[in-house]
Amino acid sequence: QHFVGDTDRTRTMGVLLHGDAAFSGQGVVFETMGLSDLYNYSTGGTIHIVVNNQIGFTTDPRSSRSSPYCSDVAKAISAPVFHVNGDDVEAVCFVMKLAAEWRQTFKKDVVVDIVCYRRHGHNEIDQPMFTQPLMYKAIAKQKTTWQKYCEQLVAEGTVTQEQVDRLSKSVIDEFSAKLEQSRTHSPEKSEWLSSSWSGINMPNMFSPLQPTGVEVARLQAIGKAITQIPADIENPHKKIAQIYNQRSKMVETGEGVDWALAEQLAFGSLLTEDIHVRLSGQDVERGTFSHRHAVVHDQITGKTGMPMRHIAENQAEISVCNSSLSEFAVLGFELGYSLESPNSLVLWEAQFGDFVNGAQIIIDQFIASGEQKWVRQSGLTLLLPHGFDGQGPEHSSARLERFLQMSDDDEEHFPEMAEDRRRQIQEMNWQVVNVSTPANYFHVLRRQVNRNFRKPLIVMSPKNLLRHRQCVSSLADMDVGTRFQRVIPDSGEGLVAEDQVRKH
Repeated sequence: QHFVGDTDRTRTMGVLLHGDAAFSGQGVVFETMGLSDLYNYSTGGTIHIVVNNQIGFTTDPRSSRSSPYCSDVAKAISAPVFHVNGDDVEAVCFVMKLAAEWRQTFKKDVVVDIVCYRRHGHNEIDQPMFTQPLMYKAIAKQKTTWQKYCEQLVAEGTVTQEQVDRLSKSVIDEFSAKLEQSRTHSPEKSEWLSSSWSGINMPNMFSPLQPTGVEVARLQAIGKAITQIPADIENPHKKIAQIYNQRSKMVETGEGVDWALAEQLAFGSLLTEDIHVRLSGQDVERGTFSHRHAVVHDQITGKTGMPMRHIAENQAEISVCNSSLSEFAVLGFELGYSLESPNSLVLWEAQFGDFVNGAQIIIDQFIASGEQKWVRQSGLTLLLPHGFDGQGPEHSSARLERFLQMSDDDEEHFPEMAEDRRRQIQEMNWQVVNVSTPANYFHVLRRQVNRNFRKPLIVMSPKNLLRHRQCVSSLADMDVGTRFQRVIPDSGEGLVAEDQVRKH
């Protein structure tokens, strides 16, 4: 909707397909529905279709939920629920049309519960008579939906039996032909990306390093804009005003740039290059550690303003939005958002790095394996305040080891590092970085969208470095000719020359 300009949400619509046991049993369903009417997450209503076969693998409904209907979770957001007999084809069509009209009229979620049955087992080796003997004796006596509807149409005189037989044969023949083709099909390179991303290379195509530095004069112009509190915020908190004044001095002198300002300079520079930026997560507007303050609140009127929206007249749109207290659904939302267009920087920040475990399924099933399993590139960035400096047992790790273990880099192969042949990042499933300077953070964010391919980025964000007096950079560190440093070597007095280092 954002990328096609569908602001009134009438030209695009989401449809989600569910199973009955999952709809009532999986918490992510409730989490996702909780996003339905949030300003920065609403899509103007989603149609939820529940294929209700009245069984969850081998579990009866009375053992899979505590409510009468599998769709009762929708009551939490007052969504209408239409229950319809799956064997009544025309009733299903009528209800689907009604649901679509509801969504278009009221821009709210709606649920269609298609009550049907599973004719065979859960898979090829499953025998449902083991666990549901009475149900499957009844199912064995049932005519299929196709047979019932064909008999109805023939009895009404709508079609002839000959027409039914001819249509049935043509469909079966087409399915059979496609099955045979699939046995020998070898996908073309052009099929690798399922979305038409112009200018984005496939993994087998070499992508040279791209510059990420920005002219100092341009950074100062951007910095001047993003360090001015909007004029209509007449009563900012005095501490916030002080922070913005300090940032203004950093921009003016070009020295002492801290973490938050480097981040906003990266965002601002991308916005003026027509790159859409979206940062989402719990408390991201202020920042969990009170360092970002991307959104400023008027202390009298409660009005809010975002300086990064006032850099230039023709800049791209930026969204910095606090999410619900959900990791699973919100990260899934942002992943989907990142798949829509390569011309965007989409970031999700965990409140604490530890909270990423609440979204582990999205990471395991869709991000780590996105290219191999789903044939999709994504530039989604995860900001995980890992805090190895310590803040209690639940706030001291973003599970760095998990991300390293899930990296598909071959530890026995030393990659080619020459700039004209380097493909290590392209060949991996994602990037994991432990950034330690504001300038390097600036470059790694810009690098996400400045190159000719997309790859998920895991940033082990610091906590104790956010306002550390020694953790600063200069605008010169972000100037043209500078870029992300994979390794920053130690420097200072008392260190021997590199060729004199003793290795044990």
